[in-house]
Amino acid sequence: MKVYFLKEVAGTAHAGEVKEVAPGFARNFLLPQGLAVPADDKMVEQIRQREEATRRRAEKALHDAREVSARLRKLTVTIYAKTGEAGRLFGSVTNADIAQQLKREAGLEIDKRKIAVEPPIKSLGPHEVEIELHPEVTETLRIVVAAK
Repeated sequence: MKVYFLKEVAGTAHAGEVKEVAPGFARNFLLPQGLAVPADDKMVEQIRQREEATRRRAEKALHDAREVSARLRKLTVTIYAKTGEAGRLFGSVTNADIAQQLKREAGLEIDKRKIAVEPPIKSLGPHEVEIELHPEVTETLRIVVAAK
């Protein structure tokens, strides 16, 4: 009997796989436990379409990330901050400040959690931060911190 596994069954299959199993195993264990459902041709076609749609979404996300990366490569963001003596900032420039300024200057909405500010920016002048746009795409953004 052909079944589609909803959950992983140790030693048999992983979730999302379609496998041929003994009819008794399917009828007495897999189906009553909710571990699998019968896989007819219609079910296999739905699974294939779902996997294809997931693949297309992943490709689109990667393509979009590469486009944003190309825009960020050409961009330099200027952030104005209050300073004290010797050009030291009151506090530091945060990833939220950078995300907000990116939205204002370039119209790019980037989640602040994807911006890595290491070490903290506490002085005037040029700095660089890493932005993870996608697990496969990371870009360096140039920032200039200027006095208000």
